[in-house]
Amino acid sequence: MKKSLFLAVTLLVACETASVRAESVPSSFTGTWVNDNVRSTWSDGHYPTGKMKLKMTVSISGNHLIYHSVNDTLKNKAPMIIDFDAVMDGKPYPLSGSDRYDVVRVRRLEGDHIEILEMKNDDLIVGAIWTLEDGGKTLMRWGVGKSQKGTSKAYQEFFTRK
Repeated sequence: MKKSLFLAVTLLVACETASVRAESVPSSFTGTWVNDNVRSTWSDGHYPTGKMKLKMTVSISGNHLIYHSVNDTLKNKAPMIIDFDAVMDGKPYPLSGSDRYDVVRVRRLEGDHIEILEMKNDDLIVGAIWTLEDGGKTLMRWGVGKSQKGTSKAYQEFFTRK
């Protein structure tokens, strides 16, 4: 009897802890963000300084992340619009707007860090860690992306809240 009471209390505490953790996911990421060309870099040295034009809209509620971005960097092409709606549980969710990747996996890491994995056919194309800096005024994402040619580069991109 004591053993089953102990197990019941342990299970209740574990459920409440998981619930608090899900509810405490940082909603401070919520907002509209535009890239900061001056601070951003790519490891291959080819960051399109002054040309990159990327705007992201992020909404977080509980353990749920909704993402929308418009990349209007290439003036001779239509903007690339990426959308996804994912629970931050590390499971795959559909992503639309890219021919390079079609699935996203999102999970919260310790503190105010979020991992974003963009994949196609179980192949990791982009892996990124998002974090907030400057008291929540700056979103920084650091990651590694694979080009369509199959080569990879690291990047550190900064976004300012609008």
